[in-house]
Amino acid sequence: MKLREKILYMSFGAGLVVLGMGLNSLVNVDADAQVSVKDVTFRNVTCQRLIIQDAYMKKAFLGLSSSGDAMLTMYSDNPNYVIAYLGGNEAENNEMMLQLKSKSKTDKRETSIMIDENGGRFDSLNKIGESVNHLAVSGDSDDGLGVSAK
Repeated sequence: MKLREKILYMSFGAGLVVLGMGLNSLVNVDADAQVSVKDVTFRNVTCQRLIIQDAYMKKAFLGLSSSGDAMLTMYSDNPNYVIAYLGGNEAENNEMMLQLKSKSKTDKRETSIMIDENGGRFDSLNKIGESVNHLAVSGDSDDGLGVSAK
């Protein structure tokens, strides 16, 4: 490339820069991001998971379990300790269950509602983790109601 071609090439680039600056001053419209959006309304939102957290800790999870079923999990101040769960009971029969626990790890109070092999079931535990009541559909042929309380 000769010196004349180099100067022409650089002049062309400089001309484009000046043209861009001139057009920007004519348009004079700034594109600003919306910083203070507080409430937003959507018609439809589709996602696989929604994680709610404060600055550093996860507080809730709404999404799909490993088996593909919907589930809701809420956490205490410790993100590893679940205080509320709505989803499949993978430990027993993969039916739906709702489980509520005390916020404190040392306080074992808990209430759960679930579907078992006979129908519905309600269980409650006291502060030390002992079962204080159990209300369930009986497994007998008469399909009655079984209740046990301490």
